[in-house]
Amino acid sequence: MADQKAGQYDYDYEARFIKQRREHERIGMLPRVIKPRMFAPGEFALGDMRVFGRYTVAPLSALTCGFIELQPNEESAPRRMIPSIVAYIVSGSGKSIQEQNHFDFSAGDVVLIPPYTNYRFVAGDGGFRAWLPQLRLWHGQGLLSREPESADAKTELEEKVTRVFESRRRAAPQRAGTTRYDWFLSKLAEEDRIEREGPRVIRAADRKWETTRHGKLKFYIDRWTEAPACGPDVMAQEIAPGERSGEHRHIFEELLLVVAGRGHDIHEGATHAWEQGDLICVPPMIAHRHANDGNEVARLVSVWPRQPGHEFLGGIEHIDDASDWPK
Repeated sequence: MADQKAGQYDYDYEARFIKQRREHERIGMLPRVIKPRMFAPGEFALGDMRVFGRYTVAPLSALTCGFIELQPNEESAPRRMIPSIVAYIVSGSGKSIQEQNHFDFSAGDVVLIPPYTNYRFVAGDGGFRAWLPQLRLWHGQGLLSREPESADAKTELEEKVTRVFESRRRAAPQRAGTTRYDWFLSKLAEEDRIEREGPRVIRAADRKWETTRHGKLKFYIDRWTEAPACGPDVMAQEIAPGERSGEHRHIFEELLLVVAGRGHDIHEGATHAWEQGDLICVPPMIAHRHANDGNEVARLVSVWPRQPGHEFLGGIEHIDDASDWPK
């Protein structure tokens, strides 16, 4: 019996490597630049949130995304989800209504919606369009449920989710302690404080551009940002006509929306053309850079999974400087 179990474990172990090899082959076949049906009905442009939706449209596992477009003064349906929501406003303006609070936004801003928060969007007089990058982490943890619009339709699980989040938000601050466990207890109170006090809209005007070895960058959410929605990090990049970004490599995957301009990516020697509205997909461990082929400034918005991007495998390996970096 013991030998039989050992053989079973060996087979399972080997099967994992076989599956991983097939995934790498699929990554190689899938396109690096996607032309999504932007703002068309349907929620996910790169495969749905479920784990088995990965590697179906793009060579990405942890990231997918959707778009939302509302006509002038139109409202979205109310919703409440366990995962937090991050929305980059591509154009237009409006309000994010979260519980009973209203938060104005305009083009270039990032809207943050904390976990399990009732929300809806209301468009301004000119309507608006937004990009919603999302993580597939939650399905793997069984935390993808959405609350139905009718309270009478709630399941027992959804009732439990409501009770859990109500309890977490009533948690009393912990007295200072000296153990590691005390630190974990303090984190809940800290998360509740950030949710109460943190910005629900990060305004483009409040974030400064930085001239870096990788090019001109603006960080909306990074490791040091106290944000009430901490799924992906969010960064914007501008590339002047005829210029190119730096070249670098990281183990976490990356997804970029081309907000303006046209150009191409170079992924380990292979060229991938892109234009406004496209999604650029950068798989893990791929050396890459972006180049502007047009006559206007190219604007890209980039996201990557916040926690996997910063833990033990999170460092960025810089290979070459941006073309406009001082020599």
